[in-house]
Order: sequence, then C-alpha cells, then structure tokens
Amino acid sequence: IVAMGSNLSMTRTPDVHFVAEGRHHGAKLVVLSPDFSQVSKYADWWIPVNAGQDGAFWMAVNHTILKEFHVDKQTPYFINYLTRYTDAPFLVVLQKSGDGYDAARLLRANRLTRYQHVENGDWKFLVFDRSKREPRMPLGTIGFRWQKEKGQWNLEMKDGLDGSEIDPVLSFLNAHDEVLEVNITEFASGRVFKRGVPVKYIETIEGRIPVATIYDLLMAQFGVGRG
Repeated sequence: IVAMGSNLSMTRTPDVHFVAEGRHHGAKLVVLSPDFSQVSKYADWWIPVNAGQDGAFWMAVNHTILKEFHVDKQTPYFINYLTRYTDAPFLVVLQKSGDGYDAARLLRANRLTRYQHVENGDWKFLVFDRSKREPRMPLGTIGFRWQKEKGQWNLEMKDGLDGSEIDPVLSFLNAHDEVLEVNITEFASGRVFKRGVPVKYIETIEGRIPVATIYDLLMAQFGVGRG
C-alpha cells in the first residue's frame, strides 16, 4: 500500500483502520511524504520526497508493472481487467506529423459506415473485435449516457447495435498491419522520442486510416520494449 498526498491518521480517520488491518494481514505500507507525518511513523518505509519525486516514483511503478506482468510474463488478472473494464483496448487515430505520427483522437463510431447514423455517434468509441476482425462499438461509452434510450451506460463488451458479444483485442503486437513511428513527448525536457507502435488500417467514411490501441500507446509512452 502506498500513501501519498494524504496523512491518513489526520485526514482519513474513518478509513485508516483498513490500512492497519491490511498490515496485520501482511501488506507492506510505504509513505511518500516530505515530513515524518503521523502515518509515516507506522509505515514499513518512509520516503521523504522532494518535489517531482512522487511522479517519478509512480512512472517507475507503472513501467515495472507493464514490463514484469504484461511483457516478461502474462498475468491473466491484469490482462483480463484491462481488456474488460478500462479504455485500454479502445482505438486511437494516428495522424501523420513530420517524419512520424501523433496519437490523435479516439476513433469515433460515426466514422464507420456500420455506425454512421447512430445517435451521439461522435461520442461512442470503438474496439477491435478479435473474431469479426473489425471495429465494434461496445455499450457504455459516454454517448450512451446521453442518448434517448436509457440504461445502457454500464460498460459491456456487447455491440451497441445488435447486442452481439465483443472480444476486444488489447494489443496489435502479434496481428498488426504495420509498425509506425509515433512521436512521444517527454514533457519535463520537451524532447520528442519516436517509438514503434503496431497498428491496424481501418476503412472509414473519410478513407483508410491507421489506428492503435490505447494499450499499445501506453507501452510506447513508458518505453517498455517488446521487440
């Protein structure tokens, strides 16, 4: 358990007993705090951070999780959760920029012929279905929240048109059309790195465009090597 930005004993009094119980059951507690706060004194590790170190810490944690539990070995718990309950499999349009590509907007449902006339199509987003080998529009994205028909705003991997099951592809790594160099900005220094991202080409009403999953862009952002 990592506590940061909050002195649990002082500001989260109704919740702090959960931390104590977690430690009793074997959890380790790390506190990132510039001062030796009340919660720091019963932590396993107190890290007296300076400005910016907490962000660097979490970037390192994210890199480790992605590398050790997604690349070095596949951990079903993490893979299944990301696939079913997060935006990680959703498709992002890549736009040409200089000698590389920029990650632009999420691919909108009404850019495809199949969903061109759906209500709020500019706010319903797409994943790539493994069995049908084409984009599909799962229930529950923001366009469903504000449509006339109510009760469809829970994220479900079912097609918003016909209710058929969707098996979303989390990564195009092993089934890509091409690998494109995507510009990744490192905001602390302002430098731009180019990293290879696997993509699929999708036919839209505006023509053929490259798309990547958020998951693959996340891997590129964190510099996790996958060959």
